[in-house]
Amino acid sequence: MKKIMANKITLNFVLIILFTVLFVFCSIGAAEVFQYQDENGNWIFTDTPPGYDSEKVTKMKGMVDCNGGLRDLKKELYETYHPKNDVDAAAMATVTVISSIGTGSGFFISDNGYLLTNRHVIRGDERQAEAIDEATDYIDDQVEIAEEDLYIREKQLAREKTILDEMKAYIDKMSQRSSQREKLEKQYQERREYYQVLKEDFERKQTRFNSRKKKYETEKTDYATRQAVAGVNRHFKITLKNKEILYAYLVRASSAHDLALLKINGCKTPFIYPADMNRVAQRQKVWAIGSPLKIADMMKDGTVSGFSNGYIQTNAQIYPGNSGGPLVNEQGQVIGINTLKELTRNFEGMGFAIPIDTALGEFERELR
Repeated sequence: MKKIMANKITLNFVLIILFTVLFVFCSIGAAEVFQYQDENGNWIFTDTPPGYDSEKVTKMKGMVDCNGGLRDLKKELYETYHPKNDVDAAAMATVTVISSIGTGSGFFISDNGYLLTNRHVIRGDERQAEAIDEATDYIDDQVEIAEEDLYIREKQLAREKTILDEMKAYIDKMSQRSSQREKLEKQYQERREYYQVLKEDFERKQTRFNSRKKKYETEKTDYATRQAVAGVNRHFKITLKNKEILYAYLVRASSAHDLALLKINGCKTPFIYPADMNRVAQRQKVWAIGSPLKIADMMKDGTVSGFSNGYIQTNAQIYPGNSGGPLVNEQGQVIGINTLKELTRNFEGMGFAIPIDTALGEFERELR
């Protein structure tokens, strides 16, 4: 469970990975990606169309058409939604991030398409993965125990069937007038009925077990595949406030923090200004913006509760899917990136956010 061996990867999965690698090297930094076959029949993926006319050249879906220059996403969104205040304006720059392992949130931090999210949104939650690995190890052990129990029951049925066959053969050899025959036939019938009950119970349990095992193994394989794809994938769908889907590529995932920097090309994007962290204080009003529980573009208000172990604490409600979204102040400035939620027995929960200056320091070189 901890590692996925190469000999267990299916041919289809290998093809997916190869295509992903091709896509990475051929499309980073390009607003458009074309695919076509050259004169030798080789498939070409490039940001530059061939120098000849070809009906077989296709532009890959989801890429921004920028023939007329930069597309002004900010203008399009503002003209559609007319934000009434600074917090509404911050929502214009917040997106849903879709990866092989699920959905999360993110937001543009510059007008040229850079956006921040959590590393676990695109790569998976390491703690959750460890918990799932432990759970699957336990289930695998239970499956083995159940298979052993079914094997023992099957052997018992086989022995019982052998006894019945021997009884039947013995009775058939007895004289019809034998006084013992009637007694043995009654015993045989009772034992046969008992055997039939055991057999039906065994077959019912075996059918239910096989069905559940098949479903479990399918889900386990699907999960392992999603995790493997998440480990190599560099392109992700993002959904804007207007539900339009675009593609962003991974610039870099932080090894030190739960942060990742993505980018879309060819667009002027709405973005959220970073707040002055020296002015962030307890009881300050904040909003968590994101896509919790697959519900896009939700805002939950609260206050800054405190600061702990390099995180900003808030009582603003943060749910699964909020991860990677912005925590903003009343001026619509981002003070942190929502990253996790820890529950206790005594209160509903406390949200945590990575301070925005941590993210800006991590990706200083890329955002210059």
